[in-house]
Amino acid sequence: MTRRLVGIVAALVIAMPSLFLAAPASAEVVPDMWTVMVYMDGDNNLEDATVTDLGEMMVAGSTADVNIVVLVDTLAGPADLVYVNQGSTTTLAAWGEVNMGDPATLQAFITQASTLYPAENYVLDFWNHGGGIMGVCWDDTSSSDKLTMPEMRAAVVGAGVAIDVVLFDACDMAQAEIAHQFVGYADYIVFSQETMWGQGFPYDTIATRLVASPAMTDRSFALIVGEEFTTFYDALGWNTCTISVYDMAYLTSVSSTVGTFAGAMKSTMSSSYKTYKSCRLSAADAANAVDLMGFAQLVSANAKLSTTVRSAASAVVTAVDQAIIYEWHSDDCNGMNGLGIWFPVSSVSYYWSASMETMYRSMPFDVATHWADFLDSYYAKA
Repeated sequence: MTRRLVGIVAALVIAMPSLFLAAPASAEVVPDMWTVMVYMDGDNNLEDATVTDLGEMMVAGSTADVNIVVLVDTLAGPADLVYVNQGSTTTLAAWGEVNMGDPATLQAFITQASTLYPAENYVLDFWNHGGGIMGVCWDDTSSSDKLTMPEMRAAVVGAGVAIDVVLFDACDMAQAEIAHQFVGYADYIVFSQETMWGQGFPYDTIATRLVASPAMTDRSFALIVGEEFTTFYDALGWNTCTISVYDMAYLTSVSSTVGTFAGAMKSTMSSSYKTYKSCRLSAADAANAVDLMGFAQLVSANAKLSTTVRSAASAVVTAVDQAIIYEWHSDDCNGMNGLGIWFPVSSVSYYWSASMETMYRSMPFDVATHWADFLDSYYAKA
């Protein structure tokens, strides 16, 4: 995509409302209902899509109750922090050339957006390419740097803002490990196990519903994103489309059952490796992540395995079913249930290298589940 970003940012810097300027220093700032923060990394071949998606956001625009704030970076020029109005945008600050793959940039964005527009509910949208736990938000003019999983969490923790809904407008991000990166900092995650096409989320219909009912709960908003995505792509009839909503209230249940499941399989690896391999190869996968529920269902149903292992697998199925409160996939993605888990079966020397394993073991999900111990055991038998 080569079209340059033209005319999407009005060259205006708005002053703070006079009422706010005249208020005494001790006056309490009353937060708005929603601030939607879009980390729009178009400094790559998605540049043209920034025009489309900003245009969609402008259909509804911000209101007295809803603020839409976007950090937009493109190949054409430096980044700007913009406020999305109905039919236009306003430049809040010129950020200059930034590296969107630098966690300091993400942290500064969250901090500034939430400081300028404090709200009862925050949405954080990662807009760019996704590669599962390999990273998100590639910046081509910064040596193709990206946000690694540890960097992403460090930025969110550093900003210290509790996010109500995290959106991933990026491919391959619906993985248990990625959801767990937001432990303590998010209530709902909306993401895709498969391709997120260049059209991304249908921001026009999503924003229109939000501004029409700003008193909605964060759960309702997360579900609306899933529903509008489904309506949009189902109408197009496109393939490799998936979307799911993860309720973080069940995060501990998922990690606890996965930990027990991993331990049970590891302890029986010497006798059951071939059965586990068969289940893994039969389950749906994407970006080196097997569908967690699908894999566990196959293990649970396999009579060759011990009762302990099958029971542990069944518990995983139940936990994931509770955590994924919305899921849709196109017909070609049968077997996808909304949540993957890292389990490469090809090019393991690359995807499970020493450096990769070190990174994986540093993530909160593995600290809670020791899934890496199971993978080590599995690959030792491969």
